[in-house]
Amino acid sequence: MSEFRALCDKYVKALSSNVGTVGEVSSLLEHTAGSDQEKKTCLDVAFRKALLNKVMSSDQVVRNYIELSFQSSKAGYCSPNTPYYVLADVFDCLTLDRCQEIFSYVEEKSELFASEVPANRNVVLRLCNDLIRRCSKSINTLFCGRIQIMLAKIFPISERSGLNLQSQFNLENITEYNTSSENTETPMETDSKEVTFLFYQTLWSIQDYFRNPNQISNDAHWKKMEDTVNEICRIFENYKHEGSCPVANEEAYFAKFLTSERLLTLQISDSNFRRHILVQILTLFQYLTGDVKFKPNKLVLSEPRKFWIRDTTNKIYSILSDTPPEGDKFVQHIKSILKYEEKWSKWKNEGCPSLSKAPDKTLQAKQKNLKRTVKAMDLSSDKFDLCNQTLTDLWNICPDNLAACQNSDRKFTPETFKFFEDAIEQLEPDSGVEKEYYLTNETAFVWRSLRLLARQSVPYFQHIQNTKNLTLTDNLQNIIMLIGKEYKKETGTENEMK
Repeated sequence: MSEFRALCDKYVKALSSNVGTVGEVSSLLEHTAGSDQEKKTCLDVAFRKALLNKVMSSDQVVRNYIELSFQSSKAGYCSPNTPYYVLADVFDCLTLDRCQEIFSYVEEKSELFASEVPANRNVVLRLCNDLIRRCSKSINTLFCGRIQIMLAKIFPISERSGLNLQSQFNLENITEYNTSSENTETPMETDSKEVTFLFYQTLWSIQDYFRNPNQISNDAHWKKMEDTVNEICRIFENYKHEGSCPVANEEAYFAKFLTSERLLTLQISDSNFRRHILVQILTLFQYLTGDVKFKPNKLVLSEPRKFWIRDTTNKIYSILSDTPPEGDKFVQHIKSILKYEEKWSKWKNEGCPSLSKAPDKTLQAKQKNLKRTVKAMDLSSDKFDLCNQTLTDLWNICPDNLAACQNSDRKFTPETFKFFEDAIEQLEPDSGVEKEYYLTNETAFVWRSLRLLARQSVPYFQHIQNTKNLTLTDNLQNIIMLIGKEYKKETGTENEMK
């Protein structure tokens, strides 16, 4: 253990000072004693420790250090997952302002991340989710958008872990406003006598139905929602020509409107505020009338309620068309967005099938009918010509096929830890992978695991037979976690990582 620590300290010192290229890393490894596995393990630990000496340097130095870890991993000098942990450590150590500068490096690597194994992509996913949690929803909106776009490039659109498959709502998104019942009929500071404190309560009470539409299945809630929407439309119709400000080039963003009663008269005079509320109502109507797989059975609308929604929807579109600026264009955009939303809802109802295009049957038929000229083989020659240089070279590597099959180099049985490396990563408590996506839930993976354990790790295979009270999946998960712990104990990485 002392030799391991000494070697790690040597690598940390070198990475912190004079080692900055892959060639220098190679030279450093050549001039130290020990097996290749010991050097690789030490370099894995050293990369993460030396980061503490680099992180306070300039952004370019940090970017170069991260790139060095990726290049070293590509050359085989350190483990494939080491640069991803280095990348995660960098963002854990930096302030949010510096994270925005360094994140451009992550965006440049998006194609590499998309082709990586799930374990490494999950590290990037946790990194991005941690950054989003640190960001302010009203200040760091652009940075949050960059993170979401980068995740969309890495993970396919059909990635189930990023989909709200069961149509769950964020019930914690509660809008707080003044619910005092005093002076509800008193007009507020405005020329219109209709804008009272009662309307203030009515306006903000609709947010509770946006938060949880399923409660509308109750007749009392439906009646309240209907009266609230009618009142909002009536008041907004009197203000539809106000707020005719010029179209700004800069994008406006409202994380959440303030709910003080003193601001209501100013908010109603703002066309963006009125549009915000009316579009929310349109979205609610689409959920109520749309075909959503996990919508409660009680939320089935009668014909009078459907007629009221259609009539109110047309009224809202009329108000939005008369609302400046460019009301007609805004309505067209909203209709287009809601139409696309119906298609996504239908796609989720069908179980999120693959979005890849089916092959062109006409093109396949043409290719099938193409006549190929096959060159006759010269059976008198020891070399077979397959009319393709690459195939010919592969076929003639070994003239005797039976001898080639018996070659010891054709044994492809993997090492036990290497085979279970991804599964061990998924079973870690902080991996962030949901149980339903574990590899141990795949029948093919379980079958291959049992074969591997029977060939290379008989005691583990016998352990399954001795614990018949557990399911096969639970037994396999326990064995995989035990293999991971024993590997870390043997290599000494567990204590070093702590």
